[in-house]
Amino acid sequence: MTDTQPPYNMNPPGEGLQPVYVKKIRGAGFWVAVGLASFFFLCTILFCILFIGSLFLSKAVTTASADGAQHVSETIVEGKGENKIAIISIKGILSTESAEGLLFDRPGIVEIVRQQLEQAAKDTHVKAALLDIDSPGGGITASDIIYNQIVKFKSDTKKKVVVYMNDVAASGGYYISTAADAIVAHPTTITGSIGVIMPLINVADLVSRYGIKDNSITSGNMKEIGSPLKPMTSEESAILKEIIDELYMQFVSVVSSGRNLDIETVKKLADGRIYTGKQALEKGLVDQLGYREDAINLTKKLAGLSEATVIQYKEQYGLAEMFGLMSGRFFQTKTIKLDISQLQEQVKSKPSYLWTGYSGDK
Repeated sequence: MTDTQPPYNMNPPGEGLQPVYVKKIRGAGFWVAVGLASFFFLCTILFCILFIGSLFLSKAVTTASADGAQHVSETIVEGKGENKIAIISIKGILSTESAEGLLFDRPGIVEIVRQQLEQAAKDTHVKAALLDIDSPGGGITASDIIYNQIVKFKSDTKKKVVVYMNDVAASGGYYISTAADAIVAHPTTITGSIGVIMPLINVADLVSRYGIKDNSITSGNMKEIGSPLKPMTSEESAILKEIIDELYMQFVSVVSSGRNLDIETVKKLADGRIYTGKQALEKGLVDQLGYREDAINLTKKLAGLSEATVIQYKEQYGLAEMFGLMSGRFFQTKTIKLDISQLQEQVKSKPSYLWTGYSGDK
């Protein structure tokens, strides 16, 4: 009951009953809810405006990219002066594949390295590059492309390149390291794993047990080579081994050239085993043990600099690109595929410069 309006009829006796309207008083909670709803509504509208605007901006940046626009941003790590040392991070599985987002694909590591090396090449203040590597390797093609990107950078710019190995710089991670002028390994680094692997899973006995038949029609008796659905013949095994040996010798040649070791010495080291930083130093696979600061000092020394501003390159994204990447992360789902026709794709049965003992994030 309130002072402003009675809940019942107060008309004098004898008069007819008249309808009475009770004024409803809204509490503080209602107005808080209205305020929050309005706030989020306005934020949604603002976000949509910015997002749509960034779509046009992204298109403009893509067009400008063909004319040599900058793809990366710089963060100062330490030091001073106009001369710069550029740190380029190479982390994870080496692959040419891009990462999927809801709206945009993030460039693969090969493309990212290319962009950052190009930026370091164009910047006349950058006197040398320090490659910060933490990778177990990956695809043979991806590894070789990055290796040649580094070689080309050195040849075109005459700028020095130093590699600093973090936790892991094995197989393809070591392959690309051999392109550098010097290699510094952390004392606890795992490196080596010089060799090739081609994972092949065979389930011929399993499918036979359950009465599954492979009725694939081929144009030749070698078209199904490596198929998981039929036993591998000795002839097929010999063909694949010849391919692996050729790719292996390519790896051995790269190490021999980059580390100034003769082929036979490299072959003795290249049985696929991994080495600690200390063991790698003893074998001549790296130049010294140390920490990141030691690698930076060595880079300055090779570049003939007493002081320099050390910068870290990072990928540069617009709002639309970041939204797409975040959406891909938030909405991605992991499924287990039991379709046997996709088995080879799941195990990635292709030759790789990869240390399969690595259990880090891909």
